[in-house]
Amino acid sequence: MTKIIAITGGSGAGKTTVARALARKLGAGAVVIAEDDYYCCSSTIPNFDAATYNFDAPEAKEHALLGDHLALAKSGEAFDKPVYDLVTHRRRADVERIVHADTVIVEGIHLLAAPELRALYDLSVYMHSDEALRLGRRMIRDAESRGRTPRSVMAQFFTTVRPMHERHIEPQRALADMVIVCPYDAGPDHADQSAAQILDRLA
Repeated sequence: MTKIIAITGGSGAGKTTVARALARKLGAGAVVIAEDDYYCCSSTIPNFDAATYNFDAPEAKEHALLGDHLALAKSGEAFDKPVYDLVTHRRRADVERIVHADTVIVEGIHLLAAPELRALYDLSVYMHSDEALRLGRRMIRDAESRGRTPRSVMAQFFTTVRPMHERHIEPQRALADMVIVCPYDAGPDHADQSAAQILDRLA
């Protein structure tokens, strides 16, 4: 049966980097799925306004579909994963076919928020990073890959990201099987070291 590992934590906590490092260590039998691909398509949201929409609330994700897909993965069946465009806020017309994998690593900020999702995981990991570090990483990411201005990133962070982190994301720490802390002075090997800790827990 396919193992499912969930890696959650705040925006900018290092989830994606650690998930990819873990997949590299596990080899060809591992696949990484981003919870971000399960954002509700903006075309289905009445009066959608990217500047004011709360992307950091659990309701912004289609968790029922994610749960269905993870259940299929756990039983060894293939599924078509949506692909979400973070610039246009829409799902693309194409999908990604996920075939049988020995391990599915799913990473995202709300993975432990729903009991029905938590029941599917063989191991759950919470990545902790201080707010200043997460904000700095988010500023760089959004400016470089999403065409955002620093002012808009800051406004969104303090309007929705921080309050949603306190309400929905930080409480997941107590629900995780293990917690990994990313310090300010984390070196380039931190992701590989974190992946090694996860493998030790799986052993």
